[in-house]
Amino acid sequence: MKKVKVVAVFVVLFACLSMLFAAGTKETEQISQEKVKITVWGPLENYSDVEKASWKFCVEEFQRRYPEIEIVSIFSPAGTDYRQQYDKALMAGEAPTVTNLLPYVDVQTRASNGMIADISNFVNNWDLKKMGKVNPAMDEALQYNGKWYGVMDYIYLAGTVYNKNTLQAGGGNPANLPKTWAEFTALGQKVTDMNAPRFGYLLVGMEWNAWPFTPWVWSAGGEMVIPNGDGTYRVGFSEEAGIDAAMLWHDMIWKYRMTQKDVLKSWNDLRDDMHSGRGVFAFGRMDHFASEAEKKYGIPQDSFGIIPIPAKDANHQQASIAGGNAWIFSPTATQAELDAAWKFVQLFDYDEEFQVKKWEYENSIGGINNRIPPRTDMTEKKFSMATSWPEGWAAEFAIISETARMEPWCPNWNNLKNILAPVLQKILLTEKLTRDEIRTLLTQAANEAYKQYPETFKK
Repeated sequence: MKKVKVVAVFVVLFACLSMLFAAGTKETEQISQEKVKITVWGPLENYSDVEKASWKFCVEEFQRRYPEIEIVSIFSPAGTDYRQQYDKALMAGEAPTVTNLLPYVDVQTRASNGMIADISNFVNNWDLKKMGKVNPAMDEALQYNGKWYGVMDYIYLAGTVYNKNTLQAGGGNPANLPKTWAEFTALGQKVTDMNAPRFGYLLVGMEWNAWPFTPWVWSAGGEMVIPNGDGTYRVGFSEEAGIDAAMLWHDMIWKYRMTQKDVLKSWNDLRDDMHSGRGVFAFGRMDHFASEAEKKYGIPQDSFGIIPIPAKDANHQQASIAGGNAWIFSPTATQAELDAAWKFVQLFDYDEEFQVKKWEYENSIGGINNRIPPRTDMTEKKFSMATSWPEGWAAEFAIISETARMEPWCPNWNNLKNILAPVLQKILLTEKLTRDEIRTLLTQAANEAYKQYPETFKK
């Protein structure tokens, strides 16, 4: 009788364990079948309709290919600093799993602060990278302490955009565009009419001013930073070419009176001046202006063209600047979320078949841009598909490409620009300034960089 009771106890215990195991297996299967959810931040809300349409096209293709992944796509609010927006979202636990909004020169700063994820495992095992098909132009800036924190999204080309109609209204000729500073200021002064209003040059004096200032320094034969050969850099903007460029910007306002009145105007307001036809020349990319001008004001895209930054004189070279954005990933994302986000990036920018499909779609809606794709073997293919470009754009883009250099980069590059920005603003806003006074201000900015970041900057 006792033996029967023991057997009965074991039977009951086995049954209970079996039920628990079955329940656990069912729960595990349920968890494994749950969708991975990722959030992607796309273009700003005020970007062109065609750019947003292209983004949606990519998201829809991703949803079709990966139904097991739930993707939440968000357009970032216009008129906000997307860098600060990302930082605030991260602190609030609402950061995107992946986004391409940040310039590549921002990556190291955020990597050092732990604000973006280490993606070395993806990059180091990336077949396209091993095959040499990924553009290496940003590689140094996308690494921090030997680890990878971003991958290239695109390279843009920026120079001097002009409005043909506004230029002609001021007595200029689109067939005779300026190549030197003297020609540029003479024409800018001629076409400016504050009563119209019509501004010869829309000067970017707001807090991003070191970005457009850079190619003007190049056009005078100078450098923003100069390698010392030991891993440190000498600050170059306080040398003669930088002083020349700062003096020119100052004189555009106070001597030639060829700029808008508010030279600290926001980037969005400045773009609107160009969209509406109030600006003749402006720093930027073609896609900053052409499509939005047509959408908002009915100004045809073929009204716009682009030339390099004029050279200081015949002994110097015209300049354009290349920069671009990188994909960054949230440091709080799970491995499954990072895996899904990596798949999104691969489809968006690196899948050969889909790139062709995407460019065909963009061309069909008049939205294929002149950004250089991150795959080195596909640039020629993309540009050959741009049959929707207005006449003359391809030739102008080729010239911009030939004269372009990547935005300078070194550790603490963004911090250096932040030191320079208020100094440039002081130069722009102070009417009575001599060359020696400008030299002093720029030298003070350089010395501040040497003081604050001695590990990067050294005389």
